[in-house]
Amino acid sequence: MKRIFNLLMLLVAIVALTTGCKPNEPDGPKPPKKEENPHQYVNDWIFKEMNVYYLWNEKIPKSPDYTLDPKAFFSSLLYKFDKTTNPNGDRFSWIQENYVDLLNSLSGVKADEIGFEFVRVGVGKTDQYYLLVLYPKRGSDAEAKGIKKGRFVIKIDGQDITKTNISTLTSGTGSKTLTMADWFFDEAENKYKLGISGDVTVQMHKDFAENPVYLDSVYTTANNTKVGYLVYNFFAGDKGDGTRSYDVKMLNTLKKMKNEGGMTELILDLRYNGGGALSSAIALASALKPNRSSSEIFSYARYNDLVQSSLEQKYGSDFATDYFIDNLKDSKGTVLAEIPSLGLQKLYVITSQWTASASEMIINGLRPYLEIVIVGETTVGKNVGSVSFYKENDPNNKWGMQPIIAKFYNSKGESDYTAGFVPQHEVHELDNNLMLVEFGDIKDKMLNKALNVIDPSMSQVPPARAPRMDSKLRMSVTKSASMLENPTKTTLNDDVRGKAFREMMK
Repeated sequence: MKRIFNLLMLLVAIVALTTGCKPNEPDGPKPPKKEENPHQYVNDWIFKEMNVYYLWNEKIPKSPDYTLDPKAFFSSLLYKFDKTTNPNGDRFSWIQENYVDLLNSLSGVKADEIGFEFVRVGVGKTDQYYLLVLYPKRGSDAEAKGIKKGRFVIKIDGQDITKTNISTLTSGTGSKTLTMADWFFDEAENKYKLGISGDVTVQMHKDFAENPVYLDSVYTTANNTKVGYLVYNFFAGDKGDGTRSYDVKMLNTLKKMKNEGGMTELILDLRYNGGGALSSAIALASALKPNRSSSEIFSYARYNDLVQSSLEQKYGSDFATDYFIDNLKDSKGTVLAEIPSLGLQKLYVITSQWTASASEMIINGLRPYLEIVIVGETTVGKNVGSVSFYKENDPNNKWGMQPIIAKFYNSKGESDYTAGFVPQHEVHELDNNLMLVEFGDIKDKMLNKALNVIDPSMSQVPPARAPRMDSKLRMSVTKSASMLENPTKTTLNDDVRGKAFREMMK
């Protein structure tokens, strides 16, 4: 019995030794803990929507990397443009971390606004930039402080402007001190020089709303032709409040130029207009269309096969067709303004390397009905459109995306401008001569050329003397340093069918 008891005690001791753990004894190897993917939720949403609605949905990778952050994940799904191998690919889809900012930007509302549009100008072989002012925004502090088209900002808050700090220096709150430079003519040396003209302190604006109707004038040419001139900088109906106040102003401006100014010809300046709302494009085109009829087609859209069949099944085959309109209405159907009839037989359009999307749709949609004369530079070549995708009231997903979902055609089935519209009269605003004048000044090379095309007896402005600069200072503007870096500048937002798309997404 004692032997059995001792044996039992030995077994207990062995078990204790094999299952116990000494205080200083390290734990044995453990299986690695599976980490949760913090991007899975948002990326699932991105893939789901893109797989259904993206124009090139059949090109989306079947097994993308869901561990990427949402911006990189979205980019990995795109059927990307390549000038040589994929010239019809996607150049224009984008995503933003905050969908409210995305929606605001489409209405011309910017969270942090410095008050002027600009283009970066490279300085010699350095990494420094000057900002060449393209125009001050109406109602901004910069406009009130004399920041005009053609002036240079060479420093902000005493700092040189570079690729790494330009975003920080041109955004934020409070005030910014701009070191300005302007051209002046040195009579002693018989040449133009760029000289510092002092500091200007401007206040930043929060949620600044820019009105796209920038300037209107009526000129009388040498042969007594009344020529209207409208500078229209983007397509938006309002600042996002549903009033369509910008469209009303645009239509009333055209009506005034016709009825009060006696306009018989029109120059539409879209040089800085990268697009915007389809509804605003329809309203403008309807005013420009001669002998307008609301049964005539302005444009129509084509989606991927899945979306096209679903839309036609639910809404009918005419759903994606946009007709000219006789009245501007709000979302409830209330008439806000009558569309004027301008009686034009030709339309003169000023374009640049930044003219895109809804601006190009104006040209494409109207060319079956009247002669379009383009003055300026070759346009971007965007014949596709997008819709805003976002999830309201979802604390786990604040992202918004603007993927390309449709290709647009005119009434003749034409959509052949991916290489851009080439001007009949080529004029470059930003060549080796970076001396700009304000909008409406007939010394402006583009406006002057358009007036001369309308009335050849109008004297052309002789080429300005090219500024001769210090040999250490060489300035140049390249397309890569243009406003095209901001995707909202090249948008055709299909707000006409946006509500229907959101209903489908539910």
